[in-house]
Amino acid sequence: MDARFLKATTVLPYQDKVCGRTLRAFSLRHRVALEAIDSPFLKPEGGTFTALDVILAVKILSTHDKCEMVSPLSLMDKFFLMLLSISRKYRSRVIGRIVGCISASLSYPKFWKKENQSKAKEIERIPFTLSCVSTLTRNGCSLEEAWTMPEGEAVWMTVAHALFNGAKIDVLSTEEEEDLKNFDARIEAYKKANNLP
Repeated sequence: MDARFLKATTVLPYQDKVCGRTLRAFSLRHRVALEAIDSPFLKPEGGTFTALDVILAVKILSTHDKCEMVSPLSLMDKFFLMLLSISRKYRSRVIGRIVGCISASLSYPKFWKKENQSKAKEIERIPFTLSCVSTLTRNGCSLEEAWTMPEGEAVWMTVAHALFNGAKIDVLSTEEEEDLKNFDARIEAYKKANNLP
């Protein structure tokens, strides 16, 4: 079985306790909420994180309730905001936990790349989150379930529905990926053994 699929479907619903809140598995709703505030946690490599960025991400990732995500900062949030502002070491540790929680839920399928992609059809651009949610609800998930399941699982289910409906998608399994890594080494060994250029 594909290791990426197993990871996507077995991610724990509650990950870590951060700044007094328990983080949930990263979902499509979390992605849209973080996009709305232009959070650096969506592109953490090389980004800078303020204490407020951390507190807002923790508020969003600890719930699925949209009203709670945008509620004013509580006294506890203000305490941790101050602590994050004072201690760079603590802020770094919390940032690592948040990034880890998000990445644990992002186990997507890999696809075979097609060499000859002549004039791919132009499709109307809609956010992939909306595409996933609409596919999942069209195929029997409740709206709330589609928005709140771990993102990797939602993407796998969307791909499965697309395949069932006849989409031309070739998923690269982890076993095939391992074989491809070894393929180049085997070709080089063969060339060397047979004195080929």
